[in-house]
Amino acid sequence: MDYKETIREAAQALRRNVLRTSLTMLGIIIGITAVILIYSIGQGAVRFITDELSSFGTDYFQINPGSSQVSTFAGSEALTFDDLDAIRNDSSLTNINYVAPIAMASETITANGEEDELLIYGITHEILDILKPEVIEGEFITEDQEISSERVAVLGADVAEKFFGEDTAIVGETIKINNRTFRVTGVVESSSVLAGGFINNSLYIPIDVVINQIIGEERLQEIDISVHDSNTINQTIADVEALLRDRHNLDEDDENDFQIQSAKDILSTVETITSLLTAMIVAISGISLIVGGVGVMNIMLVSVTERTREIGLLKSIGAKEKDILTQFLVESMVMTLAGGVIGIILGVAGAFFVSLAFKIPFVVSVPAIVIAAGVSILVGIVFGLYPARRAARLSPIDALRYE
Repeated sequence: MDYKETIREAAQALRRNVLRTSLTMLGIIIGITAVILIYSIGQGAVRFITDELSSFGTDYFQINPGSSQVSTFAGSEALTFDDLDAIRNDSSLTNINYVAPIAMASETITANGEEDELLIYGITHEILDILKPEVIEGEFITEDQEISSERVAVLGADVAEKFFGEDTAIVGETIKINNRTFRVTGVVESSSVLAGGFINNSLYIPIDVVINQIIGEERLQEIDISVHDSNTINQTIADVEALLRDRHNLDEDDENDFQIQSAKDILSTVETITSLLTAMIVAISGISLIVGGVGVMNIMLVSVTERTREIGLLKSIGAKEKDILTQFLVESMVMTLAGGVIGIILGVAGAFFVSLAFKIPFVVSVPAIVIAAGVSILVGIVFGLYPARRAARLSPIDALRYE
């Protein structure tokens, strides 16, 4: 049998009923489109977050007080400077690069006739090496300013714009926090979407000033730690956790009264969620493919009925059962493959426009496309086999008599 001729005849048979063929392919198109679209968007989201975390820094982790986010800011189970010193001075923690304490306060800021309540970070100079914000004007908090508890402030880019406007040199300007005057020494920003949310919208002053003049008590809301080798960061986290549990006199069965998080933890969580969502959508799309396959079987059975005399004529001139079976099976496969190709095109196009709209990387998986095409052909074989066998087994005499 000439398979090229068989495929050509199958395409002609499908073109004779374009509307019916198109409606039959709809289930296949929807299923394949959903698979390609959701998989591409999911992978694009993972890559976006990976890139963001990489720019923000995957070589550090943070410790927060409390066993839940509720108690973290309230400081009911605060981290202490003794905890900080214990981490800094532990000679076994050789992978640690920088350790930086953070004290937070939400206060009303007044500057240049404007007033707003902002989150203030009491920090040390090491935070610049850990979070890596870009200093776009002036300088960051220096070690000398920390030691002397100087009333200086570094503003996030959005804060600087809110109080002093765009394209204005603000180094040397003053702001007021609780009626205390602070001199602005710099402006920082982060291009990272994840980090920029708090870096660009916050204010930074020496930690001793926050503790002694604003909070009024020695408690830390965060300790940030960077490492030399990010590949062994999990071991470093485990070592720090063991140290803090020992310092806090926690028994083996006691829950941590602190939290440790790293960028890798966030990425792992995102990948898990994305994988689950992708699997769910693929399962739903599978139902669509089954429905589409049932539609293919139904239409092929109708086609067998409509072409019964044609089948009888072919058999009367020497066509074998396998020739008839192949002819109808090829028609089914061509129909589902065409639906699969259209679904792939729509899925890729949809993923491209979504990437433009939401500014995430455009990711197309060649293996996913190959699998989608293979699934389309498989649906054609599975759901086209019964109608094809039914056509092949028709008696030529009965077929020729069919009205």
